[in-house]
Amino acid sequence: MSGDDAQGRWDAIYRDHDNPGDPDSFVTESGFLPSTPTTVADFAGGTGGTALWLAEQGFDVTLIDVSQVALDIARQEARRRTLSLSTVHHDLESSGLLAGIWDIAVCCDFFDRTLYSTLHRHVAPNGLLFVRVATVTNQQRHSRPSKKYLVEPGELPGLLPGFTTVSYNEDWFDDRHEARFVARRTVE
Repeated sequence: MSGDDAQGRWDAIYRDHDNPGDPDSFVTESGFLPSTPTTVADFAGGTGGTALWLAEQGFDVTLIDVSQVALDIARQEARRRTLSLSTVHHDLESSGLLAGIWDIAVCCDFFDRTLYSTLHRHVAPNGLLFVRVATVTNQQRHSRPSKKYLVEPGELPGLLPGFTTVSYNEDWFDDRHEARFVARRTVE
C-alpha cells in the first residue's frame, strides 16, 4: 500500500472519531516508565490517547502517524488540555527516513517488520521500548487482524535488534492474544 493509500484509508477511519480515545494500559500501568519525565515517541499512535496521557505525566511527547486527521484530533485535544504535544506526519511503512532519537519509544497495535528492524535507531542508549502486537494465536478467536499483521509465538524479540529484554509476555489480554515487549536499548 502506498503512503497516499495508507493515509487515505486511515484518514477515513479517523474521521469518525471525535476524541483521542483511551490511553493504552500496557503503557499507563507499566512499572517500567521512569519517574523522571523524558522524551517519548509514540509510533503509529493514532489520535493520541497514549501520547496525551504521557504528556499529562510531564513527558516530552512526539506522536507519529500516517493520518493527518488523527494528528489533527490529537493536536486539538492537546490544546484543549493545555498540553505540549509534537506531531510528525509520517508513513511508517514507507522507505522514507524518520529523523529523531527519543528516550522512550512506544509502538502498539502496529506491525511492520522493516520498522521494527530499525527502531533501535530511534531510541537513545539505555532508553526503553514498549511494543504490543497481536500474535497468530489471536486467530483462534478472531479473524482480524489478518496474519500479515500478526507475529508468530516467540518471534517478537528477534524482530527488534539492538534491545535487551526487560519484560516479555504472550497471553490473552482482554480476549486478544498479544505479545507484549519492554526492552532497553543496548549500549554500543
